[in-house]
Amino acid sequence: MPKTTPAEWLLARLTTPDRAAAILGDLEELAATRSRLWLWTAYARTLISLGWRTGGSAFILALVCKRLLFGPVLGLLMNHRVSHLQEAGLFGAYDLPLRFLSWNVIFATAQFLIFALPFVVVRFGWRERLTQLVSVLSLITVAAYTLRPWFMDLSGILMVFAVVTALLLPLWRRPMIVLAATCLTAIAVASAWLGALVIVLHRNFVAVANSRRPICDVTAFAMAAAVCVLLHHRLLRQLPVIA
Repeated sequence: MPKTTPAEWLLARLTTPDRAAAILGDLEELAATRSRLWLWTAYARTLISLGWRTGGSAFILALVCKRLLFGPVLGLLMNHRVSHLQEAGLFGAYDLPLRFLSWNVIFATAQFLIFALPFVVVRFGWRERLTQLVSVLSLITVAAYTLRPWFMDLSGILMVFAVVTALLLPLWRRPMIVLAATCLTAIAVASAWLGALVIVLHRNFVAVANSRRPICDVTAFAMAAAVCVLLHHRLLRQLPVIA
């Protein structure tokens, strides 16, 4: 089996191994009548082109969706329906700790999935199992935007059921692991970033989060996107797509 060169390995991270080998072979064939400098500049242009089409454009679209949809939509709902939050839900009006935990988890998940769904659709396509899983979980979190306690509680229960079911089913276990690792990366990076800013700026967490949210989002989701692409290559590339 021929040994893979570092240049071919890097190309294969952005496309399939067969296509990476073909692209590099074409460049080396053309470089025979030109120069090594031309070869490496053409190689760099190819990396940028593939990276933009497969990763860069997906990341930017996902980040725009997250910024435009989650903030304004949630803000509008909170202004018009905040009184509904006092209603009794599935956990009862007085079970505040469980309600607080459930609602925070579902809103954090909804915020992440608003970024994840357009990213995986553009990066991997509709037929990938990861995309199908993210789509289902995104539909579950839609109920949270009603700001009705009963629907929000139900959304949390369905989310737990969907995650556990995915982990138990062999065909969906790896996609769920990839999604969970991606989500945890975003949360960990965002928490570390905001925590560091609180220490450096000597301000409270809420003030820092409100003023530095765009920078935090870009950093956290960029790291999450990198983890998603890497784990998808390691765990999901060999899985059959959904017809």
